[in-house]
Amino acid sequence: MRVAVIGGGVSGNAIVRAVEARGCSATRLSRSTGFDVLRDDARAALAGADVIIEATGRFTTNRKKATAFFTGSTRALSLASRDLGARHVLLSIVNCTRPEVQGYGYFAGKTAQEQAALAASPDLTIVRSTQWHEFVHQNLERMKVGSISLVPGMTIAPVALEAVASVLADVTVADRTDAVIEIAGPETTTLWEMTKAATHGSITPVPVRIPGRLGRAFRDGALLPGAHAEVVGPRFRDWLAAQSS
Repeated sequence: MRVAVIGGGVSGNAIVRAVEARGCSATRLSRSTGFDVLRDDARAALAGADVIIEATGRFTTNRKKATAFFTGSTRALSLASRDLGARHVLLSIVNCTRPEVQGYGYFAGKTAQEQAALAASPDLTIVRSTQWHEFVHQNLERMKVGSISLVPGMTIAPVALEAVASVLADVTVADRTDAVIEIAGPETTTLWEMTKAATHGSITPVPVRIPGRLGRAFRDGALLPGAHAEVVGPRFRDWLAAQSS
């Protein structure tokens, strides 16, 4: 089976490893490999793919920019999957579609992306995960101002990216056939507690209380999974220990 993984960074690499472990032939395409999903001919680039895994990302909190990127990515890949007869697997975020978090531009973009995929892809699976363990270091880099980094108040159930990639691989080889799958980690914690437990070099993390409805939603558990989500380990501290061993 030939699989195209669209997306770079740690997520793209983890997904490639997982699908290759299932015996698939995987190709990763992203801006770092010379493929721009918004500008290049996706059908030509993905020719021969049996499954297209969309794990694209572009960090922005601007609603207009996030929506333009995510819907543009999905429309291009939905059309390619339809023309090629390939299955489309979309990586998304647990509870990103809830009304109270739409004030966060990135989640508004992901909501629009899911809607675009549902409207355009004839053979679609959406895999939603809670925030990854790796999110701690991603946030420190994204929110860095000089020598400090802002850590927003968020209550989450973090999950290891490798576990999410394994589920995506299961979907790829049709071991899982549900139209929507949600994955979460085994504990409820906060981004601040995770940040304190992690090493962060010369960066000084500073907790920030986001005001308004969005901040309350983040703090009060709007990103926590429902009872139907599949819970997979490891716990964050165990994952941290494994990273340093």
